[in-house]
Amino acid sequence: MLRLILASASLLIMIYVTTDSTVRVTTPKFLKCPSREQVCGTADTGSPAADHATPSGELAGFSVEHFVKGPPARTLQDNLRNDTKYITTFLDAGWTNDFMTVVNMVYLGMTSSRVPVLPPFSPMHVGFEAENFHFAEIFDLPRLRKAIGYPIIEWQDMKDPKGNTQDVLGCWSTWLLDNENPRGSRLYYTLHADVSYTVVPQGARLPNRHQSFWGLARLGFPDGREEALRGTKPVPSSHHRVELLPDDRIMCFDTLYFVGGVDPFEWEKDHSPAWRFVGTHARFHPNMIKLAEEYLRKAFGLAEGETIPRFISMHIRHGDFKGYCGDGPAEHCWTPVSTLAEAVEEVRASLQSRLGISVSSTHVLVTSDEQDPVWWAQIDNLGWAHIDHGKERTAEKYSRWYPTFIDAMHQSMGIGFVGTGGSTMSLVALKRVMDWNGGLGVMVDWGAGKFAPKETNSS
Repeated sequence: MLRLILASASLLIMIYVTTDSTVRVTTPKFLKCPSREQVCGTADTGSPAADHATPSGELAGFSVEHFVKGPPARTLQDNLRNDTKYITTFLDAGWTNDFMTVVNMVYLGMTSSRVPVLPPFSPMHVGFEAENFHFAEIFDLPRLRKAIGYPIIEWQDMKDPKGNTQDVLGCWSTWLLDNENPRGSRLYYTLHADVSYTVVPQGARLPNRHQSFWGLARLGFPDGREEALRGTKPVPSSHHRVELLPDDRIMCFDTLYFVGGVDPFEWEKDHSPAWRFVGTHARFHPNMIKLAEEYLRKAFGLAEGETIPRFISMHIRHGDFKGYCGDGPAEHCWTPVSTLAEAVEEVRASLQSRLGISVSSTHVLVTSDEQDPVWWAQIDNLGWAHIDHGKERTAEKYSRWYPTFIDAMHQSMGIGFVGTGGSTMSLVALKRVMDWNGGLGVMVDWGAGKFAPKETNSS
């Protein structure tokens, strides 16, 4: 039996798709905002929340020059101000997971009164032939600073990305709580960082290999730092083999993916503080949105400048999820296209009944890493649109990052959404559809024997 969760800012419905493809819907549960200050995705008037076209803005006093000594320097440490404390981390877990890690880091910076220094995205999922990609090139960083009322800078603001002088840093390791070695990252090489790690204290633990924001935030204050360092011994750095205690001016971590306020996998919950206070405000860069809209118009057969209709976006992940399918054929593991069509119809019906929004049955855009032409032929037979990035030569025109970026933007632009259970790319897309567009969507479970992995994965 496949399970779908239909969610919106004001509606939660559980949909059960049985083995004979019939659909059973439970009684709706209505969710209300406890106060006007809580963002619930749809304004009091019933109109959608602010859309992708919200202009950029810079908040006075939050520009980069207030938090660095000068232009990008030879080393990160050369540009640290004595009157400012910072926080940073390293990335290498797939783009969506890395986005979530960055958001967690920014929220942790806010709770520990430290300026976040954003690392670039590492091209783990798109191929290491690609270059690192800076946060401000895909997201509207001035708008994010203004929305959350907090300063944020990037590694490239501190250290010249074209230089090769090595920073030797002492950092904290969350990974060492459950593993023999600190978390690895390609960024150690591309950012020229040689890091000696100290394990974070056991008191920072949450269940399922997670850590709490406040358990980590206290490491940035004198009492918590002193207590955490008692009886600990740093792991030697990989290159110089030096043992360094964690730097106090720039509090750095090997990974901040598995972090929550009170629960593990908190991004799956509507109370997720990292999403509510940071992630929802990380909108895509206006230039990127313009490019995504060009691709959308072509997919829907629209003329240049023509209004894009409201549509349902889909993310159907197969690819590396085959490893969860057991010994049977992958096609027996994936959700059938016929069931995906039922999910789309459920979303269309709910948009009409709950929000009064009508979406054409052919205004559906599918994104997927599936390579089987037979599968895509089934999508074409339904009249649904999709982008063939190979045919469009997207990677050749821009870079290997862009097919992923364009797909993610398309997923977020729908008024309805159908995603893949267990994929963080689907999870984040659904949150964006709900918060940014006032929309709703479903997550379709799948798997051998209807198994879906608990740990969500990027892409």
